[in-house]
Order: sequence, then structure tokens, then C-alpha cells
Amino acid sequence: MAKKDIKDFVCKPFCSFYREGEKEELICNGARLLEMLVTRGILSPDELSCVKAGSCFAAGKNLELERAVCLRCPFRPDGCDFMSKSPPPDAEPCGGYVLLDLLAACGIITGNDLEIINGT
Repeated sequence: MAKKDIKDFVCKPFCSFYREGEKEELICNGARLLEMLVTRGILSPDELSCVKAGSCFAAGKNLELERAVCLRCPFRPDGCDFMSKSPPPDAEPCGGYVLLDLLAACGIITGNDLEIINGT
């Protein structure tokens, strides 16, 4: 999956931190995991596109996703409000986290898929 595709499927529709036109070399660990799920055939681009932004995301933390996504995220050391010890009430996760949460809520992926892909 090309970086442009990641931005189209994950960043633009699901990430509140994404800014069109700003060059960003890194992708969040959630987007990286989604890319790996597609590359390994566990998830199809069609399944990614069937989940719509804003649908059924339950704000809050998901321990499976925290373990799979947040612990190894390159943005965490810079101060991720969502994963801080005392997050502000309006703290939001990255787009990869949101999309993975939606895919799990819809039964498209499981925690086992994340463990296999993440090697945990």
C-alpha cells in the first residue's frame, strides 16, 4: 500500500491531526499496522473503504489497541495527549487507532489479527 493510499484511507478521513499539504515523513503506528494488514492479505482495501469516518467510534481507550498501536508509535515520545497519564477530556487518538477501532467494532478485524501482525 502506497503512502498516498494510507493518507487517503486513514489520515484524511480519520485523523484530526492530518493537515493537507503538510509534508509528514512518519505515519502513526496505527496506519503502519493497517498497511501491514493489507499487505499480508488480512484486510482488503475494500474493507477499509466500507468504514465511514464518524461511524460508531466509541471515544475512549481500548486496551488491545493501546498495546498494539500506542506502545510502539513514533509520535508517543513527543507527547501524545491521548496516551498521557492525565489526558485532557478532548484528547483524540490518531487516525490509525480510530480506524482500527471501527474495524474491530464492525467485526472486520480481531485482536488476534493485531497480535499476529505486531508480533506481540
